[in-house]
Amino acid sequence: MPVTHSKGNARSIFAVHGGGLLIGLTLVSFPASGAVLRNVHHLSDVQYGAIYLPQLLTAVFGALLGGVTSDRMSLSASYRLSVAAFAAAELLLFASASAPSHLALSIIMLATGCFGFGFGFGGGPLNAFAAMLFPKRSGASVTALHMCAGLGLMLGPLLFGTLAQQGRWAFAPLILVLLAFAILLAASGLRLDTASATPAAHELESRCGRTARFWLCAFAAMIYSVCEGIFSNWAVVFLSEERHLPLTAASFALTMFWGGITLGRLIATLSGGRVPPVGFLFVLPLAMIGSLLLLPGTSGVASAYLHFGLAGLSCSAFFPMLVAFTAERHPASISWIASMLTAAMMVGVGIGSYAIGALKEGSEIASLYRVFALVPLACLACIALALLSGRRAAKA
Repeated sequence: MPVTHSKGNARSIFAVHGGGLLIGLTLVSFPASGAVLRNVHHLSDVQYGAIYLPQLLTAVFGALLGGVTSDRMSLSASYRLSVAAFAAAELLLFASASAPSHLALSIIMLATGCFGFGFGFGGGPLNAFAAMLFPKRSGASVTALHMCAGLGLMLGPLLFGTLAQQGRWAFAPLILVLLAFAILLAASGLRLDTASATPAAHELESRCGRTARFWLCAFAAMIYSVCEGIFSNWAVVFLSEERHLPLTAASFALTMFWGGITLGRLIATLSGGRVPPVGFLFVLPLAMIGSLLLLPGTSGVASAYLHFGLAGLSCSAFFPMLVAFTAERHPASISWIASMLTAAMMVGVGIGSYAIGALKEGSEIASLYRVFALVPLACLACIALALLSGRRAAKA
């Protein structure tokens, strides 16, 4: 059903697009706090890498649960539950700073788990709401939502890094809690619901999930996000501990990474379909390889900003183009496809983040970047096989 409020008023726009901003801020709050958490609680490399494992497990669980409850729970209720999970994540992150060291790791892992659940469970409703706000301009509204998430990813490292430099890091997660409560208040009473999923829609999703093309694309999403996790979740630690940059500079380099992703997605959107999704999917992994080989040469502030900005550009349009490519033969199932690929992506982010922590015990992150430059090649192989599989299915 259409949105019942008139012409997407300010309250509904804030409730929806503010949610995108909150997702970006909450997602980046953990890597942006990496140096602080390691210093306060003396976390080892393996322990720091492990904080992202609950995030991947609960994101997958949340995405699957969202699919199961789609015809039993309203989209509004699902969205509010996910925002509450983001608030809980930041409250736990705040509490971890003053917790005894033997409890801090468990509290931080519980925090990342809360975020993962909210991300997996609420991603589908949030994208649906963005389209419903402006039905005649749904594409632009969804793009604006993702731009808000990108803005949150860019601002988060600056917020946490600046406050940490001033000795006021604890204020940062509390600011995010206040934003979450403001969004909950704005979302209460708004009727942003659609009709329940039909049996025919479930059949289409089931049919899509049985194809080799879908699973190859899911593997590609997971492999791609291994690279994204390596770039993002260890950036501040790499620059502050191995390259001895100030915390504010290291945080701004992470902002440059997310800024590169946002800029690249904007460029891809403005391309207006002149470049097919598969074109991005074959070119961007090669750019990721180049970025992974460039990063070990980072030696100062300027090169850090440049290298992480280029890394963001290399990742930028890969995931949205992968969703579009996967849905080419199943356009009616794009919402379900996006949810499943998001779950696969969160698995990859967790694997990449933990792998660096486990392997860093005997080597530097700089040398591991060179090793992981092989990972995008596996991504290319998945895309090539998915393309061949789709062509064979079309001929059958």
